[in-house]
Amino acid sequence: MKRFCLLAALLLVAPSAFAQVPMTGRFVAEARCPALQSIRKQTNPGGIATEPGVEYVLVGRNAEAATHYYVVIPDAEPPRRWVAVGCGRVEADGVSAAAGEDSTSDAASRRGAEALAKALGQGWAEGRRDDRETPPSGDQRSGSGATVLAASWHAAFCETKPRARDCRNGGEDGGFVLHGLWPQPRGNEYCGVAAEIVSADRAGDWSALPEPQLSRATRRALDAVMPGAEAILDRHQWVKHGSCYGADAEEYFADAVALIGKLNASPVRRLFVDSLGQQLDAPVIRAGFDKAFGHGAGQRVLIDCARDGGRQLIAELRINLAGTITPQTDLGDLIRAANPAGGGCRGGVVDAAGWQ
Repeated sequence: MKRFCLLAALLLVAPSAFAQVPMTGRFVAEARCPALQSIRKQTNPGGIATEPGVEYVLVGRNAEAATHYYVVIPDAEPPRRWVAVGCGRVEADGVSAAAGEDSTSDAASRRGAEALAKALGQGWAEGRRDDRETPPSGDQRSGSGATVLAASWHAAFCETKPRARDCRNGGEDGGFVLHGLWPQPRGNEYCGVAAEIVSADRAGDWSALPEPQLSRATRRALDAVMPGAEAILDRHQWVKHGSCYGADAEEYFADAVALIGKLNASPVRRLFVDSLGQQLDAPVIRAGFDKAFGHGAGQRVLIDCARDGGRQLIAELRINLAGTITPQTDLGDLIRAANPAGGGCRGGVVDAAGWQ
């Protein structure tokens, strides 16, 4: 503690050229996350990561509406690093040195979760188990089986279901959101789930389903990329599909968060954002996947559409994957190893947030 206080005192008088909003106190890591020298360039000399449970001297944050904290990691070179706010918590004395503001608002928490999800998507969630437990006989093992990543366009979902609990603002159009991660083949569902739970799920009584046991960091990241969690979609996905994944809920959802993060970090997201309100045809989408993830990737994507009056909207992309999934796995490798997808629509409008 003496060493911590001395280091903190020294840092208070040192210039903080890169911390836009100075802060004091401690940052307590709750996840293993990258410690970046540059947020923009995503550089991390030495491959440094925070360690869960370890306290770091807090220097500042990158903006009033922060996505990253500026902390000191003594053994790193350089020692001052940026860490996504969703990777941990600030102790009570972690306030803005300039304004004395508490930086733990709901908006800040959401931005932090989004930053954490992006970090996971870029393959930084180190320390996850690669030696997955063997599932019961007949279950799909995630380490070697085929899966489908269902990535929804939330604005289109809300256009067709405006009364949904997660559609109060007409949805989002900033990127893809997580619908689910589905072990294949189709029908591989409810592995080892009690009959009464299966019955409740099929009846749509999701409130009666058990809540997945997740760490605080994974819960934050999941909520950032799965708006449907507000309507307890995560419980449904875990019972129906996650139970066949061959891992616990923590690993299942951490992998799913990482995959959706990789998709949103790719040019495919930019293609959709740049096409808001416009028609986007299937060949263009598939060419976008080829460009982002390698030749043939587009043929592994099923495009699902929904009718909204006289319009056809792109509702979801269902992306075939094959191979071992971890937060570090390259999404392009998983897509190209999978079987081609069949069916799907020929394209539709990329809906913008709000009701049309």
